[in-house]
Amino acid sequence: MLVDAALDWLEKYGDNPPEEEEKHGEQKDEPAPTTAAKPASDHTQGNMAKGLKCTECDKFFKNNALASYHSEKSGHINFDEVEYEAKPLTEEEKQQRLERLREQLKERQIAKKKLEAQENKANEAIRRKGGKDMVSIKEELKRKELEKEIAQRKKDKLEDEKARARARAAIAEDKEARARKAAFEKSKRTGQPPEPEKVAKPVPKKRTSGSEAPAKEYTEGRFQLRLPSPAGSVIVLTLGAEKSLLDLAEALASHPDFLAYDDGRPSLSLRFSTTYPRKIFSQDDMAKSVKGG
Repeated sequence: MLVDAALDWLEKYGDNPPEEEEKHGEQKDEPAPTTAAKPASDHTQGNMAKGLKCTECDKFFKNNALASYHSEKSGHINFDEVEYEAKPLTEEEKQQRLERLREQLKERQIAKKKLEAQENKANEAIRRKGGKDMVSIKEELKRKELEKEIAQRKKDKLEDEKARARARAAIAEDKEARARKAAFEKSKRTGQPPEPEKVAKPVPKKRTSGSEAPAKEYTEGRFQLRLPSPAGSVIVLTLGAEKSLLDLAEALASHPDFLAYDDGRPSLSLRFSTTYPRKIFSQDDMAKSVKGG
């Protein structure tokens, strides 16, 4: 009897005992048979036993466990208790049945291991893909940081070049200012007007045609005359191009600024000179026209 109950239990649960199924949320009515439990086939005296018959499909089940399993799979809920003649299994039939159940259990275990191997392989693929994605993300972040560093270096280099250009400009400006100051101090000491700053002359373009444009004729000239230090004021006079330096001297002598400068001073001797090109005019030049001089 115990062997029959054990075979019935194995046919129903296989390698999934009720404890494991309860962990997955499935409740079973029949516990696993033990040596002290009542046989699941519920044998009566003689060869008669009780079983359950599904009134919806007329299938017969020798115990409650098999009927419950049928109800879960088919959804049938109407069963009648019936009696049947229990034909005991021979030892050979029992061994065949047990061997068949062992083969079924073995197949189930192989299928379960195969499924677990597939799940492990899928999980490993997911893990590796996640690792590759993480490596790609790290490489992308590293590339962006490198681009940012290169851009910052270019910006720093440009700012450094601008700072050097500003420093060179400041040095040149300071040098020019000191040169102007030195020229002014020299003119105060010598009584001579300071020389004008040298400006690079533009290179005249060569004419392609054989004829050259006629030189421009000037009808008058504009003169800037600086009085000796300490006055140092500038007198601007305009004379015709045909006037002489003597006419220029007379115009200067009658200018109010010159009269104010000359007031109370001993007689002065006028001497004309140009700053660029540098030239000092003598008494012989006084009769020459300002145009020719």
